[in-house]
Amino acid sequence: MFKKKTDITEYTNKVTPEKRQLLWQETDFVAHIFFGLNTFVRVQEGSGKTEPQAFYPTDIDISSWVKTLKDAGIKGVLITAKHHDGFCLWRTETTPYSVANSPYLDGNGDIIKELSDECRKEGLKFGFSFSLCDRNTDKKGEDLEKLILDQLEELLTNYGEIYDVKLDLGGEKPDVDMDRIYSHIRALSPLTVISNGPDARHLGNTKMVCRQSEWNVIEPVCDYQKITKIDENKQNTFRSPDGAGRMELDLGSRKALKKANSLTWHPYFADISMRDSWFYDKEEDLRTMFLQKLKELYFMISGQGGVLQIGIPVDQCGRIHNEETVTLESFGIDMEMLTKNPVLKKSEITANCGGYSVQNLKKDDDTYFSSGETDGKIEITINFGEEKIVRLLEICENIETGQQIESFSVYTLEGKKFKKAESHTVVGSKKLILPKKPMVTSAVKIVIEETRGFANIKKLEIYCA
Repeated sequence: MFKKKTDITEYTNKVTPEKRQLLWQETDFVAHIFFGLNTFVRVQEGSGKTEPQAFYPTDIDISSWVKTLKDAGIKGVLITAKHHDGFCLWRTETTPYSVANSPYLDGNGDIIKELSDECRKEGLKFGFSFSLCDRNTDKKGEDLEKLILDQLEELLTNYGEIYDVKLDLGGEKPDVDMDRIYSHIRALSPLTVISNGPDARHLGNTKMVCRQSEWNVIEPVCDYQKITKIDENKQNTFRSPDGAGRMELDLGSRKALKKANSLTWHPYFADISMRDSWFYDKEEDLRTMFLQKLKELYFMISGQGGVLQIGIPVDQCGRIHNEETVTLESFGIDMEMLTKNPVLKKSEITANCGGYSVQNLKKDDDTYFSSGETDGKIEITINFGEEKIVRLLEICENIETGQQIESFSVYTLEGKKFKKAESHTVVGSKKLILPKKPMVTSAVKIVIEETRGFANIKKLEIYCA
């Protein structure tokens, strides 16, 4: 451990998420619906010249979208409210380039309203992605900025609570003041997370290459973030955002933060389409994501403290294709089967922290276990009372107090001794562990080996066959 006077954890432990980030991280499995003019002209990036009359879904069923997503266990829904072509999926007063001038419901339709209403009816969170690139307008500078601000105001004030605004730069540097965009969103909807911005960051690549340890406490990328300074007499330090083929493999370790003077809470998401393309292409109907790949991605991202956003193209009829529907519903069934037998409440639980033992550990408010300040190992033993097959372990830190666990191991009882089965690094908001080898045991011991001074576990569960 570092000496306290020079220990970076003295400062990392002061960095905690804001309420909107907490709520956003709870929504760790998300669908991103791609639907718009591009769907009907079979392009991925429109020019902004296609007539709005091309938008004509003939058999749209938004309630079936939401049912499929809910059955999959998805907690939040995003939709591309406006892509780079500038076509708006809501009845906007800012431009004629919208559903109001399409044949859909004779110009009386509003995809954003219909989807947001259905999501709330079914208990799913609703948000949208919004491109700052608009190829349907010649406006620049302040005029373009006003158009964007007015459109965001419509979306954030007319469609109920919005949990996430995912800003899309369209691969171009927008001719707008980003701080003004951020301030506008924040003023209109304080609990809305700004993704690809100050509240949440992209993983950093499109190939789903993940870091070994994903920390939420890292250096900031802009002044707009809530910043904790280490030395008030020195200037803020910033990191370069990932992207453009560049991705730092270590953002939050003690070594990575050794020269930092500024820290912030900045969780991540990863997005990938269920097809090669984001918008629907009939030629890809038989090349959609397999169930096994979706499960792999879920445990890789949602199961490692991130937010997985699965891109789902809606077809020209206005439906999620049967191939994606079957995969999503099958995923929901598989996860329900995997988690149907939690055993913790039926088990004897003991904890030992620095030599101090706690018998029959019970849940206290939202924290299952809190170590207090310690430099020693923390051991939590779960005794089932009989031999069981362990299928899944779940550990969640109480991130309201930050992120502290740096490494831990899982031991299983073999005969009269515990033997190490697996070793892992960080926990964060959620850690899901699918045993690499079969775990047939009557007891499991979780040993937290390294922390940043203490550990708060909000949820601990073991699912058995």
